[in-house]
Amino acid sequence: MEFDGMTVAYRCTGDGSPAVILEAGSDSPGTGAWPAAFIAPIAEVTMVCTYNRLGTGGGSSEPPDRGRTWDDIASVLDGVLGALELEPPYVIGGQSGGGNVAIAYAFAHPDRVAALVSIEAYHDDPAEMADWQAEEGFTWEGNPEHFDVVPASTQQDAYPMPIGEFPVLIISATQADPGGAENQAYWLGLSPDSRQVVIEGPHDLQWAAPKEVAAEIVDLLAGLPVVE
Repeated sequence: MEFDGMTVAYRCTGDGSPAVILEAGSDSPGTGAWPAAFIAPIAEVTMVCTYNRLGTGGGSSEPPDRGRTWDDIASVLDGVLGALELEPPYVIGGQSGGGNVAIAYAFAHPDRVAALVSIEAYHDDPAEMADWQAEEGFTWEGNPEHFDVVPASTQQDAYPMPIGEFPVLIISATQADPGGAENQAYWLGLSPDSRQVVIEGPHDLQWAAPKEVAAEIVDLLAGLPVVE
């Protein structure tokens, strides 16, 4: 698809509403980030769409030559949804950094979100991110998406909670970073209607436990009204 002078590769399957929009982890093309065993059970219930963010390859344009934050990423997602002509509200979900993209979009447009799903998305401490960047010397210029992690983490850390009243599902892995589930519990504050599920497996749960993760999302969808 093309919009605002950009080309974005995407893939949609299934039919129904509310549509589920899936965000891949950082620097990963969304069209290849989700196995069929994960997509299929959800597509039996509603439409599922994925896309390749700017700079992640797979047919999408390169990002602008400047540091980008959550506002930039959420703006492109908004353009994708408009180009697809999908009616809001949407179920916005993502894995790892893609979960943070989902959170950023929900913060920017809470009225367009039917539910939010975070799979292994961490709450980053801005001071720790600044120390990491200083030690590694890794700035936005070296990031394929031109994403600037320090101001972005500061921006997301400052979100006032809650950001909405839509259902929020936090899915955490048992075998990821130590304290991962505890860290991710921070996002329970996103909505008064939040819950966390811990599933056996590593960080890439959508590959290691696709049926289990998909089943949680299908259960979430069952409680949502159909978008006419």
